[in-house]
Amino acid sequence: MEFEVIRKLFNIEQNDGFSENDISKACEKYGSLPFILKEYYRQLGNYRQINQTQNILCRPSELIDTKEYLIFYKENQYVVQWAIKKSDLNKDNPPVYCSSDENEFKLESESLLDFLYAMAFFQAASWGLEYCSEGIYIISEEQAQIIRNRYKKIDYELHHWMNVSYYSNYDDQVICMIENSDYDMLYASSNQEHFNEMKEFFDRLELETY
Repeated sequence: MEFEVIRKLFNIEQNDGFSENDISKACEKYGSLPFILKEYYRQLGNYRQINQTQNILCRPSELIDTKEYLIFYKENQYVVQWAIKKSDLNKDNPPVYCSSDENEFKLESESLLDFLYAMAFFQAASWGLEYCSEGIYIISEEQAQIIRNRYKKIDYELHHWMNVSYYSNYDDQVICMIENSDYDMLYASSNQEHFNEMKEFFDRLELETY
């Protein structure tokens, strides 16, 4: 497990993770941690642009215990939290649940890996990559469809925090569309040429920004 989707998106090869000691202490405290989360901590946990650009991955020493759930990811103002059922901590790739009050949790993703990929795309689009859109664009359903016709939909999504979908034609780029009354849209790439292609396309659409 090397998280190739994230490595290609952010153009990273080296690991920058937490120590085995940090991870072992968390495993001892909670009995176990999912294999996917442990590997993510080991390999990518300390990359700020992947894990702290907008929302925040909890450090192994800062996981939050809430009765039946263990919170491992949080919105930057703690408006929303993402957690794993404590009864699922011994599973390799368990579901992820979302809450706004640490009390009622709803299913966010069927698998931890899918959630980590979806969140990485969000962090990338939210100014986590070297080449990013300057602002947040306001787009209509008609404009959203033009984008869908040009770019391929990425499999990973977020639903309960916000309805977020992603599009791309290359492994190193992302277009993020957030559904509200219309859509908010951001785009980014770790490749300047691929970013410039997107920028030229969006400039022709004459999109409004906030």
